[in-house]
Amino acid sequence: MNALVDALLIFWLRCGRYGWSKLRRRLFERSYLKTALPAANSLDEIAACLKQVTWTMDGPLHLFDSISYPQTTWAKKKDDCDGFASLAAELLKRLDVKLDPVLVTAIARPVRISHTVCAFASPGGGVAFFDNHTLHGDRASYHDVVRAISQRAARLLCWDVRRPDSLEMVEFHQA
Repeated sequence: MNALVDALLIFWLRCGRYGWSKLRRRLFERSYLKTALPAANSLDEIAACLKQVTWTMDGPLHLFDSISYPQTTWAKKKDDCDGFASLAAELLKRLDVKLDPVLVTAIARPVRISHTVCAFASPGGGVAFFDNHTLHGDRASYHDVVRAISQRAARLLCWDVRRPDSLEMVEFHQA
């Protein structure tokens, strides 16, 4: 039974999650696209903006898991880790496109440990990331980011890197 659940979770990250996110965005979030996002002129200002958002858990069994538009997260001032990552990515892109923000998601067991962060090219070299509203410094690679965000997990199943605006896959890894 565990192998079946693991296979479903891997399929969810590789295929299902992003189609579901795009569908939810189209059906339920279009009106939020008119929401103006805050101006942030530094990484500290981005962290301050993210601190204005309240973390809330996904629906039961993560069935409602999707990646909202950054404007949705900002308008509602609440979301889960995916919303924080999406908002951080958009603010980083507006700050400096060279930061090249991406969404990094680790699917782990137990599932409640699974997590998404916004990683970006650190001005000091390497990769930095926002974990909800907390900025973490340089890591050598996305894999090091995944190690950091999944350290409490009993087992890492898979992880990916996606473009925040299109949700296009950059990397996918099965553990």
